[in-house]
Amino acid sequence: MDRKGTGLDGNLDGKVDANGDAEGCCSPEGGCEGGGRRRDRAATENALLDAAKIVFAERGFDAATTRDIAGRAGVNEQLIQRYFSGKSGLLLAVVERYWREESGGCDLPPPDEDLETDLARFLHAQLKHSWKCRDFTRVVLARALVDQAIADEMARTLSQSRTPCLLKRLEGFRDRGAIAADADLANVAAGIATLSFGLGFLDQVVFGRDDAGICAMVRTLAHTIAHGLTPRA
Repeated sequence: MDRKGTGLDGNLDGKVDANGDAEGCCSPEGGCEGGGRRRDRAATENALLDAAKIVFAERGFDAATTRDIAGRAGVNEQLIQRYFSGKSGLLLAVVERYWREESGGCDLPPPDEDLETDLARFLHAQLKHSWKCRDFTRVVLARALVDQAIADEMARTLSQSRTPCLLKRLEGFRDRGAIAADADLANVAAGIATLSFGLGFLDQVVFGRDDAGICAMVRTLAHTIAHGLTPRA
């Protein structure tokens, strides 16, 4: 392919050095793409991700515009298409980075000595987290119904982030003899993780169930699960 007279980004008369970098070609955000190209792009992507998370949470996916997001980020709107292939790709990138980090479930108090108490604390921590992230979660969940890539990323978040953290806590109790040796902890952890999302988002945010009712459910569930996992004499 004859690349004479054409830079990497389609700019006429751009020169390509031995490393494949364009010399003298300025990026749409106004910075020249030499040795700092990768750093400039990373900074721009981060700014767009930060801005998109806020705008999506405030306005929802449909009402949010790429112009709004780019304006808040202080960059050229065209970069959203260039870096993320449009608004849907940008939302997916936000979910991959922020929703996964914030929904991991690992930022929890140290495990309690009592299994029932520890399960209740885990569920209460997830309730607090779900309330804190409720606006953005609404956007992600609504979009997941029509965008399989978003749905898949939500599933990965539960299976690769939140569930392993809970599984590790449960395994600690099993090692101390508080949980039956033959308990299927992988499925128990997956079930509790899914349950915590239902309590935290559906019951608390969508259904608006009162705090007393949710706390009563947490106590009952923690007691029932702990009792079912306890070794039999």
